[in-house]
Amino acid sequence: MDKLLNSIVYSDEQKELIQSLEARALQKVKIWDFEEIEELKKEIRDFYRKEQKVLCAYCKYPVSVVYPTNCHIEHIAPKSIHPEYILEPRNLCVICSECNQIKRNQETINQIPNTIKKKYKTKYPDKSEDFFIVHPHFDKYDDHILIINGYYIDKASKKGNFTIGACLLNRKFLFVGWEPSIVDDKELVNDFTEYIEEEDFHKRIKKLDKIKKDLFY
Repeated sequence: MDKLLNSIVYSDEQKELIQSLEARALQKVKIWDFEEIEELKKEIRDFYRKEQKVLCAYCKYPVSVVYPTNCHIEHIAPKSIHPEYILEPRNLCVICSECNQIKRNQETINQIPNTIKKKYKTKYPDKSEDFFIVHPHFDKYDDHILIINGYYIDKASKKGNFTIGACLLNRKFLFVGWEPSIVDDKELVNDFTEYIEEEDFHKRIKKLDKIKKDLFY
């Protein structure tokens, strides 16, 4: 089972740099593109790449070990909506280029802080229930999403369901010609649910065989 992510710890020098940039971020200045932040971004990417064992936080496929083009720094609460959390360690992880392109600016915070036009930095939500998405710092992935032969199924979890949809995790089946109605087939969902809940080992094997036949034959 996946462990929760540890968060990067900034040095005093990095904290000073971040503090100098936060006010501009709140004014919608795109500090993420500043040259002075490039070294910090590299350290963030390297930290979470290692912490996540070189796997995307959402689809669990490998990210690049060397190049940033397939190892994107992810802002779990999008920086375009929540610039106040742009360098918050618990709002960061790494994801693959496809999940990054698909998820983009979708809102993920369930409980929006009560602020006055976000003129100041608010406390980062710090509980699992504060987010729609499976949050790698607050949620164990395997509690919400099951992966069988590359097929993603939510384990009767709203967060799992949201994450699968927000990142289109079953996208490869759409690419090879499966219709969305098949990818989201309710009978398959029920079969997976029964498989998850079945305690008898031999019955679980039979249910898994049925799922595989329905999916691939």
